[in-house]
Amino acid sequence: MGLASPVTQWVAIGVACAALVAIVVGWRLLARRGVLALLGRAASLIAVNLTVLVAVFLVVNSKFGLYSDWDDLLGIQSAQSAATTTTSGGGNGGTTTVSDPKAEQIAGYDGRVFRAQVPGPASGVTGTVLVMLPAGYGTKPAPAGGYPVIEAFHGYPGTPQQWLEAMDVMPSVDGAVARRQIVSPILVFPDLEIPAGRDTECVNGGPGEPQLETWMSKDVPDWVESHYQAARTASSWATMGLSMGAWCANQMTMLHPDRFGATISFGGYFKPNFGSWKPFALNSPAGQRLDLVTLAKVSPPAVRVWALASKSDSLSWPSTSALAAAAHGPLQVTMVTQQQGGHRTSIWAGFVPQALDWLGENLQGFAPTSA
Repeated sequence: MGLASPVTQWVAIGVACAALVAIVVGWRLLARRGVLALLGRAASLIAVNLTVLVAVFLVVNSKFGLYSDWDDLLGIQSAQSAATTTTSGGGNGGTTTVSDPKAEQIAGYDGRVFRAQVPGPASGVTGTVLVMLPAGYGTKPAPAGGYPVIEAFHGYPGTPQQWLEAMDVMPSVDGAVARRQIVSPILVFPDLEIPAGRDTECVNGGPGEPQLETWMSKDVPDWVESHYQAARTASSWATMGLSMGAWCANQMTMLHPDRFGATISFGGYFKPNFGSWKPFALNSPAGQRLDLVTLAKVSPPAVRVWALASKSDSLSWPSTSALAAAAHGPLQVTMVTQQQGGHRTSIWAGFVPQALDWLGENLQGFAPTSA
C-alpha cells in the first residue's frame, strides 16, 4: 500500500479505533494492582497514542504531500539525485547601514536582516517585510545601476522567516556570490498572510479586501527602490517562492513582466489554489486572468521561469508540467523534474544554489559581468 493511499489511511484509522476499543474493554483487567498491571496500562496508553499519531500523520501527509512514498519517508533515495533539467520556450559581516530609520534589525544574520512596515499607496495595504542586504552594503560602492533584487515569498501556512531558517537562503546566496555566479542581491521577504492566517494566494480581493497583488507587484518594489540602492529595471528584479509562495512568485512575474524578469518556483503551481477564502470563481474574468498556463499558450510574456516539481507532487506537478509543455517564445521555462519527492522545504533547500546559478546565467542584472 502506498504512503498516500486512501487504503493506508483507512487501515491506520481502523487500527487506531481498534486499539481504543481494546483499551476501553480491557481497562478493568488492567486496573488491578501490581507492577505487571501498571506496565500493561502504560503500554496500552502508549500504543493507543502511537496508532492515533500514525493515522493523523498519514491523513496530513496525504493532504499536503510532505512525503511522496515510503522510500521518501525513510530517506532511501536522494531527491536531488533523481532530478533532471529541461528547458522549453524561446531564447536562451560588518556594520550595515539601512535607509529606513524605522527598520528593526533582526538579531543574528551578520546584522544584514531588517524588519519594516511597508505602506501601500497604490493598494491601501500596509504589511510587514524582511529585507536581507548584501554583505558590506553601505560600506562599499553598489554595482553600477544598483543592486539586483529578489522578492521572495513564503509558503502557507508560514512566515518570511521560512527563507532564513528552513530554506537557509543566506549561505546559498553568499556562496553563489563567492563563486561569481550572481551579483550580490537585495532580498525582500513580504508577509503574505494579510489578514493573519488567510491563504491569500497573493491576489487582489474584492471591495474592502486587501489588494495583495498590487501591494507585492508595485508598492513593495517602489518602497525598496526608494529606501535602498536597488536597480530599477526588470532585468535586475526577480521573484522566488516555495509552495503557495511559488505561485505568488510565478503570478507576479508572468503578469508583471515590466517589473520582474524571472521567477524561481520551488514546488509551486501556475493556477490559484484557494482554500476556504475564495474572492472570486476560477471561471470568472478575474480567475481566468490568473490561469498562467493559458497565458503561456495565448500571450506568453518575455520572462524566464525556473521551476522545480516532483512527478509525485499532486499540487505542483500538473500545472508546472503543463506550463513547460505550453511554453514558447518569448517565454522560456527551465523545469527541474524529480521522479519522486515530497512537498517540503527540506527538499527544496538543496536546490537553491542551482536556482541562483541559473538566475545569474539568465537575467542580465544578476550576471557578474554586469557588476
